[in-house]
Amino acid sequence: MEETRNLTIEEIIKIASEAAIEKYKQMEADKCEQEREKARKNTKRLLKGYKELKEHCEHAVASVENSVPSDLQIVLNEVFNRRGLLKVEAIAASKRRTELIIEHIDAMLAVYKTQCEHREVPYFEILIDFYVNSVPVEDIAISKNVSERTVYNYLERAEKDVSILLWGVQAA
Repeated sequence: MEETRNLTIEEIIKIASEAAIEKYKQMEADKCEQEREKARKNTKRLLKGYKELKEHCEHAVASVENSVPSDLQIVLNEVFNRRGLLKVEAIAASKRRTELIIEHIDAMLAVYKTQCEHREVPYFEILIDFYVNSVPVEDIAISKNVSERTVYNYLERAEKDVSILLWGVQAA
């Protein structure tokens, strides 16, 4: 028969501390994984909406001066809210934020394109074809002479790479 013995306070503290440290490490790892996944989802959303974001920047009317004169009466009736603040200011601020986002995306995509060209891998082209140009995976697979599963693997790799470029250490 096994003999049971009472643990000392120090032994109990040591066991509890080790368990707490392990639990903390696991929680931190889970938190990092959640941040990586959030960054990747945000990257996918930005890439899916890339064309629309660009169009917003190009076509958003950010001031009354930019509006068509025949629309002036409509603009005057619609630009003021109950407090008398111009809604145009909100549109202009939105346009500026979107332009900044697009500039950052464009810069990071240029970096990624260079990285992929240097490594001689097709990740960048596949990413752009799929997200920006809305080319179906089947068509990408045919054009690159690879399986659809390979295209998905390349997309996953590209999403991770671009996430790190867009969001920094949070996505690493």
